[in-house]
Amino acid sequence: MKKALLFSIIFCFTILCAAAYETIIIKFPDRELWIKGYYKKVGNEAILQYVPKGQSSADWTRTIVVHSYKYSTLPINVFLTNNSARLLKINPTAPYKTLRLTPNDAIIGRCTEDYKNIPGQCEFFRATQGYEGIVTIHYMNKNKDDFLNNYNQWYNIVKKAKLYNSYYRDERILDKAEYFEL
Repeated sequence: MKKALLFSIIFCFTILCAAAYETIIIKFPDRELWIKGYYKKVGNEAILQYVPKGQSSADWTRTIVVHSYKYSTLPINVFLTNNSARLLKINPTAPYKTLRLTPNDAIIGRCTEDYKNIPGQCEFFRATQGYEGIVTIHYMNKNKDDFLNNYNQWYNIVKKAKLYNSYYRDERILDKAEYFEL
C-alpha cells in the first residue's frame, strides 16, 4: 500500500512538471484591441503573430511576431547577430541600431525603405533568454510617421514584455488574449 501511494505521488508530481509551460505577457496599448493573427507550434519552435483587430496575418499595418526557440543555447549577442543578418538580406536599405544589449536581453531597431517587392517599415527586434530557450519579439510598423510618433510607447511595450513560467495549465494570470504558450 505504501509503495502504491508513493508511486502515485511521484507519478502525479512528474505529470505536473511535464505539463509546465512558458508564456509571454505583452501589455498592449489601452483602447487598442490586438488579436492573434497566426499561431503555430512545431517541435521546439513556436510562432505567434498579433495584429490590430480588423487586420490579418497577411494584411497588416502593424504587427508583433513572437518566436520561441526552445532549448536554444546560443548567447544572445550571437543569436541576434545571426537573425539581424538574415533580416538585412531581406531588406538591406537600413542597418540596425543597438538600443539595449545585456548578456540575456537585447533590442535593436531600424526603419527601412521600400526594396524590390517589400514595403518599407520600422521595427524593434528583441531577443531574450527565456526559461527554456530564446524568445524573440518583433514589432513592425509600415507607417514611419506613426512609428516615430509612438516610438517610446512601443519600445517600452517590447522591452517590458515578460516571460512567465507556470507549472499549472489552468492558472489564470491575465486575459488569455495577452499571452500564449511557447
